[in-house]
Amino acid sequence: DLPAALPGLARKLPHYGKYSYLAFEGEEPTNTVKGQWAPLGSPLIHRLEAAGPLPAPAPLPDREPLARPESIFSAEKLRVHVERLADPEMEGRGAGTEGLDRAAEYISEQFRRAGLKPGGDGGSYLQSWTEPNGPLGQSLTLRNVIGVLPGSRTDWEGQSVVVAAHYDHLGSGWPDARSGQQGKVHPGADDNASGVAVLLELATLLGSRLSPQRTVLFVAFSGEEWDLRGSRHYVASMQQWPADRALAAVNLDSVGHLGGGKILVLGSGSADEWVHINRGIGFTTGIESQSVHDDFGSSDQKSFLEAGVPAVQIFTGPHAHYHRPSDTPETLDYGGLVKVATFVREAVVYLSDRDRPLTSRLEKSRSAPEAPAGPSPSTRRVSLGTLPDFTFPGPGVKIDSILPGSPAEKAGLLAGDLLLAINSQSVQDLRGYSDLLKSFSPGETIQLEVSRDGETVRLRATLVAR
Repeated sequence: DLPAALPGLARKLPHYGKYSYLAFEGEEPTNTVKGQWAPLGSPLIHRLEAAGPLPAPAPLPDREPLARPESIFSAEKLRVHVERLADPEMEGRGAGTEGLDRAAEYISEQFRRAGLKPGGDGGSYLQSWTEPNGPLGQSLTLRNVIGVLPGSRTDWEGQSVVVAAHYDHLGSGWPDARSGQQGKVHPGADDNASGVAVLLELATLLGSRLSPQRTVLFVAFSGEEWDLRGSRHYVASMQQWPADRALAAVNLDSVGHLGGGKILVLGSGSADEWVHINRGIGFTTGIESQSVHDDFGSSDQKSFLEAGVPAVQIFTGPHAHYHRPSDTPETLDYGGLVKVATFVREAVVYLSDRDRPLTSRLEKSRSAPEAPAGPSPSTRRVSLGTLPDFTFPGPGVKIDSILPGSPAEKAGLLAGDLLLAINSQSVQDLRGYSDLLKSFSPGETIQLEVSRDGETVRLRATLVAR
């Protein structure tokens, strides 16, 4: 009976789970009663067994949408960007290579053609700085590439929405070559030519069609594979559009293997609105997504989250080519890249004109995080051979698939298993799983505790070099 309570209900109801009934009081409103009926006692259920076996449901004809609007993004143009960035000439876009510099020049030229204004040093698109302790212990110059789509509201000067993707990769394997892959070029088609391709096509489209109220920054980061050094430098040094005045950051990393799955939006718990934004985009585009509450610190959004900026990673899931020479252009799903670009466009357009901050669930850091002083290659030396389900919140790690010939397959792990403990140490989530594996060496045999179909199964696996 309180119309003033309706806005509050609209905010609160989506956060409740599967309750049979809810009651609220007051204009706030405050929840006073909630509960669930036992399934057999629910007034919404009527049991029909007394009438005998039910007939099988009649098959329904496939339904077609009333219209199929042609996509505004081109799979072929996205393919061209990926093939260019993953070309052997780019040398795997490794730190200190000429190929990485060529990639920066290519991205700069695409930003120029898109009509974006330069956001780097001295009127250029490049933000340059020097990092010590490169692959051979030497100092290296790294470059972020920044294009600017200026906002129209003068009272929002200094505010921004950051759309990002890292363009570096592992070169010939540094700092994270798998066992037996050292010295081989890692093309990095999915990681992350795919994200850069989407970034470039977004810049091309929005640069000519969008007149945002808030400035949109298109940033291609370097040094992501090297402890997120590019995004850390950006957060620490960007002055005209300070990172701590960014409304939000949307990071594209490894978005080329969508297939029939859903777009994963990692870090959706950083602000209350992300889950609603993601769901709303699904309603308007038909593109399905999964809001993953946690961020796993796996890409450049981490630098923004540490600075208190609500940020998400757009991701299409793990696969067997990750950080391997087999991550090549022909393995990507270019129709899926079109869907990713369409999805992110909706988010960017909304964020660029949103008239108030997101409701952050982060604590803002007093200072920007610093990158480690040394080279910091991965400290995880072993592989079990599991690909996890990133949407499973825990406790435990749900196994999405198993790599052929891996220790996991030899031990008898199956897709769908829930990994609960290793050597009697509980596994709470993906981050804990990764940290636990760092404590082992190749050749060690470990005990796995797994939940399978409601039963506890114990398996033994001998780890191999990562």
